[in-house]
Amino acid sequence: MLKSIVMVTMLVTNLNSVEEAYDSYLGYQVVEEGQIDRSLGSAWGARGMNKHPYMIMQPKSGEEVYLRFIEDKSMTNYRPMGTHGWNSTEILVEDPDALAVKLSNSSFNIIGQPYDLYPTPDAPRAMQVLGPSNEILYLTRIIPGGSGFNLGSAQSYVDRVFIMVVGGPSMKALQDFYSQKLNMPVTEASDWSIGVISRLNNLPEDTIYPLALVSFEQDFLIELDEYPSVVVPRKRAVNHLPSSTSVVSFLVDSLDSFDLKWRRPPRTIQDFPYNGRKVGVTIGPAGEWIELIENR
Repeated sequence: MLKSIVMVTMLVTNLNSVEEAYDSYLGYQVVEEGQIDRSLGSAWGARGMNKHPYMIMQPKSGEEVYLRFIEDKSMTNYRPMGTHGWNSTEILVEDPDALAVKLSNSSFNIIGQPYDLYPTPDAPRAMQVLGPSNEILYLTRIIPGGSGFNLGSAQSYVDRVFIMVVGGPSMKALQDFYSQKLNMPVTEASDWSIGVISRLNNLPEDTIYPLALVSFEQDFLIELDEYPSVVVPRKRAVNHLPSSTSVVSFLVDSLDSFDLKWRRPPRTIQDFPYNGRKVGVTIGPAGEWIELIENR
């Protein structure tokens, strides 16, 4: 099983602009920076990423759930919510309405104003933005006890990642992979209208999308979305990671407990936040890259 989300990796066009935006408006702080080491590029099977500059940022709360940004100017067919794979990073926040005001004159482009996810007093309240490199963020307030999944609440103005959204052409393929290959509890799919997907793909606002959830013991979820045919596979530059939100890193007890097709044989990585632990990388059914870090 997956134990927790450790890190989300995004390819961006300019590290300096990303650092300024996430620091100034979201309160994230750089805790590590450098160039991608050859051993990590080899573990990914993406040697074209070697020596690319990167930085790792952490929320002000001190929660050990990180955002890693890697500078890569290679352009592919990525467009927000327009390709399969990891499509959104959902982050806990204290007050989405106040945050929307703060972001209104920033390098974050608001694509969904704050709204309640359902009509109850303790409903999650969320907004959506495009970041400086067109990465999608959902910024969500969870009232204590208001989620039903033991997700926790923000401990700083903008806190940690708690949900990752992956979308592809087949809900069954996604459900089968996360339940059978990653040994996770997966809900039945239900029909939802998801305005941000519809708007970014010029589809009717009331378009229906099958949605299911992958549940962790606590603190985290993965949202599985089935996309219509207008959404296409995400291309990537040769020997590079996928564009935009490219890799999600999860903590696991043992890599040996998984029957997966690894990009390369798992290996020990010394760099932060791996800290000498063994790492294996695989690709899910929607083309999402999944990095498993052994907790030993």
